[in-house]
Amino acid sequence: MPLSQSRQSGQGKSFLKIMEIIPKEAPKIPPWLDILFYLSAGLLIFVFISYFLVSQSIKASQKAQLEADEKLASEDLKSSKLKNEILTYQKKINDFSVVINGHLESSNAFGFIESKCHPKVWFSNFSLKAKTGEIALSGEAQNFQSLGQQMIIFRDEPMIVKSSLDSITMGKGGSIGFRVTLS
Repeated sequence: MPLSQSRQSGQGKSFLKIMEIIPKEAPKIPPWLDILFYLSAGLLIFVFISYFLVSQSIKASQKAQLEADEKLASEDLKSSKLKNEILTYQKKINDFSVVINGHLESSNAFGFIESKCHPKVWFSNFSLKAKTGEIALSGEAQNFQSLGQQMIIFRDEPMIVKSSLDSITMGKGGSIGFRVTLS
């Protein structure tokens, strides 16, 4: 290599070094790149804030749901206890209804017999079989004619299907003791 060339190349290198030392104007960043940077930074901040808010909202919702589930479980327990208590009372009412309905039917039998009793006949014993609807009566009549009229009253009553005179006895003073079955 000729000397002149080596000098020039050596000078060229030093010239480049000198050029590097000389302050250069910083390359200008296009304005759209600045806008893009700030938008990206803003979007990143927005995403972090949104993530934090959504996370807090989810935690609050889970806590509220847990409290609601606990309250619902408590209400279900109270409701279950109340339901059992109501069922107990319902059973008692139903049992009482059966008893009172049976009693009312028996009470009706007394009124029925009283309305169909002959004035010269009185009953000393009364037996009611509510399931079969059978009534057994024991009593006394003043005479046979009164007893016969009482049997006709029973026979003519549409609610009495069958009437039977089971026994007759003569009492003191001419009274007639008897036993009648009605069904």
